[in-house]
Amino acid sequence: MSQTKTGWNPLGPIVLSMMLGASWFAMGTALGRDVPLSRKPVQAVSPDPTAETFPGAVPEDAPRVIRTIVLDPRISRWHSTGLYAAPGEAVQVQVPVPWLTAKLRLRIGCHKDRLREPKKRPSEITLSVPIDRHVVGAANPFGGPIYIEVPNEVPAPLARVPLRVQIAGAVPAPYFVLGKTTNKEWQDELRSLPAPWAELAGRKIILSVPSSVVRDLDAPEALMEFWDRVIECQDELAGTTGERRYPERMVPDVQISAGYMHSGYPIMVQYHSAKVMVDLEKLRTNGHGDVWGFFHELGHNHQSSWWVFGGSVEVSCNFFTLYCIEKLCGNQNLRREATWEYCERRLKEHVANGAPFDEWRRDPFLGLQTFRLLQREFGWDLYRKTFRAYRQLPPSMRPKNDDEKRDLFIVMLSRSAGRDLTTYFEKWGFPVSEAAKAQTAALPVWLPEIMQP
Repeated sequence: MSQTKTGWNPLGPIVLSMMLGASWFAMGTALGRDVPLSRKPVQAVSPDPTAETFPGAVPEDAPRVIRTIVLDPRISRWHSTGLYAAPGEAVQVQVPVPWLTAKLRLRIGCHKDRLREPKKRPSEITLSVPIDRHVVGAANPFGGPIYIEVPNEVPAPLARVPLRVQIAGAVPAPYFVLGKTTNKEWQDELRSLPAPWAELAGRKIILSVPSSVVRDLDAPEALMEFWDRVIECQDELAGTTGERRYPERMVPDVQISAGYMHSGYPIMVQYHSAKVMVDLEKLRTNGHGDVWGFFHELGHNHQSSWWVFGGSVEVSCNFFTLYCIEKLCGNQNLRREATWEYCERRLKEHVANGAPFDEWRRDPFLGLQTFRLLQREFGWDLYRKTFRAYRQLPPSMRPKNDDEKRDLFIVMLSRSAGRDLTTYFEKWGFPVSEAAKAQTAALPVWLPEIMQP
């Protein structure tokens, strides 16, 4: 049930001491000096002048509403609400008294990257405050989507029942939830709601995008089913199916803190990538370079410190990239570095050059070919079995340094393949310890035909 009152301040006299205040950041033909955000009472917060450009302005006639949101407290981290806080305007959140010790938080904004050298937006534009009273108010000078943050561990008595949260003073946002919202509901009303940012929620991933890129989106159901399948594929390869505690998130930004895209929660991508995120045809056909990037960053989120060693951080994440491209895109539009011709050429060049391991460590696409040849011979089951086996290791057998990680990965792959792979890795230039060789000595040695005399 919701109530709509335009121009109404739901907070009245409430003042919250830990509020994000107005920023002195100026944007013109050149960016001014970024002054740290101050903390002020809610009533003293005003819209930042840059907010109209990014994250975006709320239409003047947009209603402010009261909504009751029902959340599943067994799911941790950010819970979307389908509501948006206008820049500089206060919103009010009310939770049941028993939840005041549960460490819930109110978040305004999904662009949580802090920028060291801000060029396209201020360095920090999101707000997160504790919900430690029955009624909490907050205002963000930049505005943003509203979330309720749930900690990883919620006391058992509370976790057994849904959490009901009332939010007042917010603007309705386009919000699609797979399995709850129909395409017709989306087309008839939801995609036209006034907030400048929208969210598309699958069961395993949630996309935050500018509302402008979904105004003409007709079939969010098929889109989010595809995205859910992406996560299912990566969970499957990682051996973590059924263990997910919360959905992944992906957010485009006008400037991010590192790289072209980066992993984490949420995964951050370029602003223009939003159009590709919601283009099912491009996703299904691997029809844009950003598709590789999406799968790549999700792959990073599936890596484990137990089997990522020096030089392999940007290599093993692409196991997941290639797995998705094969299973979901039919290996269409493969980039050059993912072709077998490239693989064989790089192997021959590397071996002819003496197989220097330092070069292997510096070149992720060279490194990827080591594992591509294994996948061609033994199939993806090699990695599925290996990653599952890692999860069964007792703590005493987990690697403690980089050399142990590299050795153990070779041993675990050898056991999954039923072949001694130590010679294969040595030919790529890997240092392999005598202890590792002893653990695989009973297995028949394997080399691909291209490496045999």
